Amino acid sequence: MDHNKSNIRALLQRYKDGKCSREELGHLYDELSNNNDDVDKALWESLLQEVETAKLNDQKFEDLYHKISSKTIAISKKRTVRRLIPFWAAAAVLIVCLFGLYLYNGTFQTTPETQRYTTLVDVAPGSNKAMLKTADGSVIVLNEAQEGIIMGDEITYTNGSEVAESINNDDSEVRYELSTPNGGSYRVTLDDGSIVWLNAASKLVYPAKFSQHERKVVIEGEAYFEIQKDAKRPFRVTSGDQTVEVLGTTFNISAYPNERSVRTTLVEGKVRVDLKDKLSSSVYLRPGQQSILKNGGKISVREGNLMAEVGWKEGLFYFDETALTDAMLQISRWYDIEIRYGGNVSQTYFYGQIPRSKSLKNVLNILEEGNVRFRLTKEKTKNVLTVLSAQ
Repeated sequence: MDHNKSNIRALLQRYKDGKCSREELGHLYDELSNNNDDVDKALWESLLQEVETAKLNDQKFEDLYHKISSKTIAISKKRTVRRLIPFWAAAAVLIVCLFGLYLYNGTFQTTPETQRYTTLVDVAPGSNKAMLKTADGSVIVLNEAQEGIIMGDEITYTNGSEVAESINNDDSEVRYELSTPNGGSYRVTLDDGSIVWLNAASKLVYPAKFSQHERKVVIEGEAYFEIQKDAKRPFRVTSGDQTVEVLGTTFNISAYPNERSVRTTLVEGKVRVDLKDKLSSSVYLRPGQQSILKNGGKISVREGNLMAEVGWKEGLFYFDETALTDAMLQISRWYDIEIRYGGNVSQTYFYGQIPRSKSLKNVLNILEEGNVRFRLTKEKTKNVLTVLSAQ
């Protein structure tokens, strides 16, 4: 126990001095999360006394100690965000967050406020919104009262009503493009009975009818797939430089152009993930695993957090050590709002789940428990969310 105490004290001291590496931070996290019996109240009191408090005023320090003592982290009074990790691990992350793990050599990139704006009270959550582009280039704005469309001899909504008249569905070369805007989601039942759910700001390109030999689609953005089994016709999904091949399975692909990687997460079945034109780089995923393809890199595999990846399909923001910047990307897409950073904003990590049906203001009220503030404004026709330091 004494050795553990000394080790943790040393790591915290290195962090205070700005010398703690990412690996050491991870080790500190592990120490605190794996030693519930060893890390007692007396140790925490000594740790808190040793950590430099110059960046926190007395009230902030009291708030920090109170949160640690009461075993809470980023939890609203209504407990909409639930604690998902051991208390000691949460407390460790809270300390890291409150003392500022700065990005880009100490700060987020900020946007000078040169434009006039008006205060915006709230923003409604996203809903069923999508457009269907047909082979002749015409665009159909789909009914927001419906959840999706079904491909067949005719294209219908899920309630059986027609999407449009006289659309030719007989040729496997006829391509459709289903796209969702920021603030929109939709689903499509394909010709073979497979179902694809599109998250916000996403696009699926697919044929009116699949060929007799294979089933191929292209995805940009994020989609959840439930693929019907067909041993004679493999199902292939292309996203950027990768292709996922399946026979029948359930998986999620996140392939947004403005994100650093393409993530493929397997829920059920088995899939093969290939680099384009490089079959030798193929990897196979088991349920619960996730492949990651970074720009210009190789495909790596790790154990994934299923709910963190597919929670959106269940109507949830699901955060599990989700960085502030990544959380803001999700917020930006679902509420169709531009994100900016004002001043020196320290990195914060969020844990828990929030219904995506909540208005933006309600979501922000919960996130502000994580030592960050927000300003919601409108500039002409554009909604803007500015992230501010809580100090």
